Parts: sequence; C-alpha cells; structure tokens
Amino acid sequence: MKLIILDLEWNGTYSRRLKGYINEIIEFGAVKVDETLTVVDTFHAFVRPQVGKKISGKIRSLTRLSNEDLVDGMLYMQAVSRFKRWAGDAVLMTWGTSDLLALIENCRYFCGDGNIPFLKKYVDLQRYCESRLPTVGNMQMGLSTCAQLLGIDEEESEHHRALNDSILSLDCFRILYQKEAFEAMVQDADDPDFYPRLTFKTVILSDWENPLVRDADMNIFCDRCGLEAEQLDDWLVRNKSFRADFYCKNCDYRFTGRIQFKLKYDGLVVKKRNLPYQEEPQEEADENGEEVPELQEVREES
Repeated sequence: MKLIILDLEWNGTYSRRLKGYINEIIEFGAVKVDETLTVVDTFHAFVRPQVGKKISGKIRSLTRLSNEDLVDGMLYMQAVSRFKRWAGDAVLMTWGTSDLLALIENCRYFCGDGNIPFLKKYVDLQRYCESRLPTVGNMQMGLSTCAQLLGIDEEESEHHRALNDSILSLDCFRILYQKEAFEAMVQDADDPDFYPRLTFKTVILSDWENPLVRDADMNIFCDRCGLEAEQLDDWLVRNKSFRADFYCKNCDYRFTGRIQFKLKYDGLVVKKRNLPYQEEPQEEADENGEEVPELQEVREES
C-alpha cells in the first residue's frame, strides 16, 4: 500500500463567471511513501492561473511565488491528470480538509464535476495527528505547531510551498504513526456520505426554539454535586452561545451556565460548560439616558 501526502497553494481571485471569489490552485506538491514510510517518489507542478491572471500581494508574500514562476505552468486539468497517473491507488492525505475543498472548488469550476478524479481513500492528517497528541485538546493544530511539539527543526524548510509542507507533514506523521490507529481513520471516497459530509458547513444555532433543540438540552447541572441547578435569570446570547446564571441549593454555589449548539452533518452537537459567576458591569446609557442592554434576550424562564 502506498501513501501520499499532498499539499496545495492557491490564489484567492474574483471570477466574473461565478460573480464571486474562488481559491484558484497554483501549485501541487506531494510525497509518496511505502508501508515503511520510506519516500519512493515526489511530485511537483506549477499551475498556470486561468481565472486570476496575477498572484495577489498576500500570496506572493506568503509563498514567495511570482507571476513569472507560473507562466510555464500546466493548466489545472492537465496537472490533475498527471497527478492522477502518478498517484495510482495510493491513500491520499492532506493537512486538514481545506486542500480537498479547494480541489472540489477547482474541479467544479474547470470541468463541472466536484468529485476529485484521483481520490479513492483519504485520511485527514491534521485530525490524525491531533488524535495522537491528546494534550492539544479541542484546539485545531497547525502544521508548524505540530512540528514544534514534536521537536522537528523547521528552519531549513521553506514554509507555504507545497512540496516542502508535504515533506514536513511526513516528518510529523512518521513520529506519530501507529498502524491500527491510522487504518481506523481511512475514509472511502466512494462512500455516498463522503462528499456531503466533507462539504457540509457547520452552523451554530442562535435560536433556542429551533425544533432540533430539546427542552432537556437547556438544563444545567452543578459541576460540584451533579444535581440540576436553578436558573436565576433569562438566557442571553454572547459569543455564539447561550448564557444564564444558575444556583445550586445543595452546594450553595452560584455560577454561569454556557450552552452552544452546533449543527453538523451527523446532527446537533450540544456543548455545555459551567463558568465562574461574575457580577455584570453597570449598563451603559445612551444619549437619551436610557439603559442599553449589553446582550440580546432570547429566552425567559418562568
């Protein structure tokens, strides 16, 4: 079984056809390894822009690529065709799913089909590495952060260039590789749910009356004794979450309950957290002397 780590660079540009922006891919870089994680080949290709004729200043600064570097590059579908022949039936990995989303966007734009021609089996390498580094917690970990945590020297690597970043990803993968854990995360791109799940945009609900939200989801329990706490005031929306003050009679403990509802592809995810109680600052007054509420009132408990 061969494994490939792919990295892309792209240029955000406006498309008159779409009447909106597209992340136009300008560089492919990939490294292929065997089952012992030994490098057997590499792939690199510049892609000549067809939508935006010039690289933005931000991308030039980030990648150090110039317009002249891309003049003799392949057209996008030529690069895809060549990469497909080179990749064969290898398992594809990318650091996070943003590269896959860019591929879908470009395939849809240039050939009318959002399916990626060379994708058969896939692993999100960022998610895999996060699972092998539990100290990271729920934070999304960048490639550079992962390398630093693993003690990998990055000084000689030119960041934000496709081939270099794919090799740096491989360095991280080698340290964290565990066969069974890795195989458990391999996804089949032919699965009917693969593309819908990949392209689904998580929505944070700000309406507690949404039919997906159950009354039980709004209950808050004391993190000291585990008993249900009494709600003291109305639910307010702050930082995309619901907050209200609660009191536990059993512990004589006042605290703030926080709930966030995220609608994901597989359904609603409810996250609850208890925060230390803090006195609210005095309400500011508008120029007419009327109090201006800091937060939006969304629910009143009787």
